Amino acid sequence: MERINDVLPAATENMLAIYVDGKPVNAVEGETVLSTLFAMGRQAISRNDHGHVVGAYCGMGICHCCALNIDGVEKQRACQTVVKHGMKVITQSNRLDAGKVGT
Repeated sequence: MERINDVLPAATENMLAIYVDGKPVNAVEGETVLSTLFAMGRQAISRNDHGHVVGAYCGMGICHCCALNIDGVEKQRACQTVVKHGMKVITQSNRLDAGKVGT
């Protein structure tokens, strides 16, 4: 997927691949998952426990609106998680989908 909203052009030597909803995405080493999603033009990224699609609100780990499934773990904050090569990110999922109520 193309990075359409980068503030600055990314240096190609600092790029790594992650997977967002099963599709390969170029991410910049050191940026957060949320920064990568924003660079892709994604705003509606998560689904809360009531089933409503939401986007990030605070961007600094306080509101939990950017909670995603990252590498198989639900409710990981995209704004606090630094990308790693091969990372698997699933947007608009939540713990209720997997039957993990109460975890």
